[in-house]
Amino acid sequence: MNARSFALTAALCAPAWLGLAQRPASPPPPPVAASCAAASCERGPVDVSLGSDFGCGLAADASVRCWGRSTAGQTGREAERVERPTAVPGLDRVATVKVGYSHACALREGGEVWCWGDNQYGQLGVEGPRLRAAPAPVPGLTDVRELAVGAFFSCALRGDGAVLCWGSDDTGNLGRGRERTHSATPSPVPGVRATRLWAGRSFACARERARVRCWGSSEHAQAGTRRRVRAARPTVLRGVGLDEELVLGGSYGCAIGASGRVRCWGQNLFHAVDPAIELHPAPVEVERLRGAERISVVTDDVCALQDGEVRCQGVNRRQHLHVPTDEAGGVVIHATALPGVRDATRVVTGYFTQCIARRSGEWACWGWNRGDRVSAVGVGSREAMVSTPTTLPW
Repeated sequence: MNARSFALTAALCAPAWLGLAQRPASPPPPPVAASCAAASCERGPVDVSLGSDFGCGLAADASVRCWGRSTAGQTGREAERVERPTAVPGLDRVATVKVGYSHACALREGGEVWCWGDNQYGQLGVEGPRLRAAPAPVPGLTDVRELAVGAFFSCALRGDGAVLCWGSDDTGNLGRGRERTHSATPSPVPGVRATRLWAGRSFACARERARVRCWGSSEHAQAGTRRRVRAARPTVLRGVGLDEELVLGGSYGCAIGASGRVRCWGQNLFHAVDPAIELHPAPVEVERLRGAERISVVTDDVCALQDGEVRCQGVNRRQHLHVPTDEAGGVVIHATALPGVRDATRVVTGYFTQCIARRSGEWACWGWNRGDRVSAVGVGSREAMVSTPTTLPW
């Protein structure tokens, strides 16, 4: 299998990971159609991951292109900013790319993980440099099957089922129940043998056959604890179905089932049941998102895809979602459709930016661009805000 075919197969056929979930299909998805190798796949990336003021996309030739803020080298370039998607040098044969707050990691063919960007907490898997623009392998990490990246930590699922994490441990992100013991060395999460892996801003979850366990920040019960816990050890998240795919945000997580039912737990941002209830330690249904085909979350926003439309809700203080807010303070309680979008096939959310894939194969992005000093949206604009979905130059 050549690099191009490998990237397409991994990005389009593999299950979604951090921040993006698709309603589980039955039977399993077929191999990549031959038409996907045609010109339409060259119009945009085959996958996108968004962080804080930057993003990266996986190209059809298994290379990676990034854009936005680059002061920590998170775009793979030693520059203040990168206005448009630009190739990350020295990186090929990539199966998936995931980004955190200001670092990025790529899973390459053969099971190696390469990281670059901010290394303040050892999230690149090496001691020493505070930042590094050049991608390099995480030492000693092989046979990786899935990759999950949080804000300031990273985790990998190995072929033997072991989950290893490294980086910030401020809230027990590494699964050991400790705090402020940052580690650049990938270390096993004690007792976890998993088949799937997900990461949110400061917590992570893994599926172990018939159950899901989560660890890390649980101050809003997002790690499944029944009370507020700063640093949770691996804890069973009760009530998750075997057919449900997970996505994790900042203070909450969500699960989407085969019927399109969306259930969330943690902070009760969306008044899913009773507005007086502050948190839910187990998933409860969000009626306003029923029927979703895909959902994407990051920090405190969630966007859902249904019949080509994108509906978003969450904390919208900077108006980056570009849908009307429901109350003072910029909170969108009722999932609201993005105006003018009828042909979306994917939706990906970042800290203050969003992107959609269109049926044409092109991607379009919008959100808080932070002006000409950052160009976070990646569409070449130097305006403070990109208010409507704008084609991502590829």
